[in-house]
Amino acid sequence: MSDPYREWDAAYLLGALSAKDRRDYEGHLADCEECSAAIKALAGVPGTLAVLPDDRALATLTAPPPNLLPGLVRSVQRERRRKRYRLAAVVAATAATAAVAGVVFQGTLNRNEPTSDTVVLAQTVASKLTADARLVDEPWGTTIEISCRYDELATPSERARGYELYVTDNTGKATLLASWTAAPGTTVKPATTTKLRRDQIKGLDIRGAESGRVLLAVSF
Repeated sequence: MSDPYREWDAAYLLGALSAKDRRDYEGHLADCEECSAAIKALAGVPGTLAVLPDDRALATLTAPPPNLLPGLVRSVQRERRRKRYRLAAVVAATAATAAVAGVVFQGTLNRNEPTSDTVVLAQTVASKLTADARLVDEPWGTTIEISCRYDELATPSERARGYELYVTDNTGKATLLASWTAAPGTTVKPATTTKLRRDQIKGLDIRGAESGRVLLAVSF
């Protein structure tokens, strides 16, 4: 006599049985070694189908080959390899895109951020005055930022003094750009601009406003 439950194994594993049929089949499994063995052999099918694409899983269910489980395992392995390859390709493409974007972005930063350099003006006469200058390239010329320090401590006899910044161009002409007052123990940071490009500036000097004497200077 044929077993009426022989074809129920796949439906049971895939949850396709009604509640009543499921209870009946589970009761049958307790007494039938052959059906229990079939269930054990197919136990990995639901999980295997879950990782397959929907169209492949549907084709497998509608036309199952004789070697269902080994075939499904091979299909899953192939699918996982394809996913790994696709993931690797996506990662590589993303990295390449990020690298290009980084180059473009860095290039944009480099274009937008003005170049500059800082120089120290040397003393031409002994004094407590020191200064450095930051020269910033601009589309229309150069911005010059001065940091002038009067290191001597103030005394009742000391007073604030006036200073002037001159720029010398590549023809040797000196032009007054800025003036300020500094007292002992202070730092003054005047900023000024010139139409001269950085490569046209051949020197900077700071002079005493009263005497006109060059106190600090730098040449390029």
